[in-house]
Amino acid sequence: MSPDCLKPRGLREEKKAQTRSALSDAALLHVARDGYEATTVEAIARTAGVSVRTFHNYFPGKAAVLGHLATDLITEFHGLLCDQSDELSCADPLRGAWLAMLGRHDDDIAELSALVDAIETNSDLRRHLRDSHPEVGSRNVHEIARRLGVDPAVSVVPHVLVELSFTLAVTVIRIKDTDEFGGRTHQDLLREAFTALPMLVAAPTPTDPAPATAVAAAPTPTD
Repeated sequence: MSPDCLKPRGLREEKKAQTRSALSDAALLHVARDGYEATTVEAIARTAGVSVRTFHNYFPGKAAVLGHLATDLITEFHGLLCDQSDELSCADPLRGAWLAMLGRHDDDIAELSALVDAIETNSDLRRHLRDSHPEVGSRNVHEIARRLGVDPAVSVVPHVLVELSFTLAVTVIRIKDTDEFGGRTHQDLLREAFTALPMLVAAPTPTDPAPATAVAAAPTPTD
């Protein structure tokens, strides 16, 4: 009999949550340091202080542990998005939620960036997220659709807006590490990044003189 079985249910659940969190943190640490492909279940378990057998009691593989972490982060963002006032226009709730999200994770932004890179570059991790947590990514789409008063099963707009906001946030996370933008905060860069959205629909500003609309008629030859 496992010693955990002798503990009150609340303590067992708390210990399980702690172990799951330790495995998630260890996986993220290794992915940030070594890359997704080089990260192994054995390394994650060792860093978390558990056996490989214990690891598999919680997750079937490394894609699952990172998928669990990504799901938690997406759920956290959804909560921040829902906290935004209904008085705000559509882009403002997304901006406000991302500002709050990056503020919360300012100290572990490198690990967050590593998780994003892992998801974008590994098909097995994306497949795990899609197959195991299909409802997670749609929550934010449905929230934006509610604010717009549209049906997300019919309108592509809420899908596009959520994806655009994600792209803006990821760009900010990555560009912050460059020499050009390293001296600015994530929040400052994110506010500027969101100003790009109106530019997508802005009318082009002419820079060259308008071409002539008529050509002068050639003189008619005389006899």
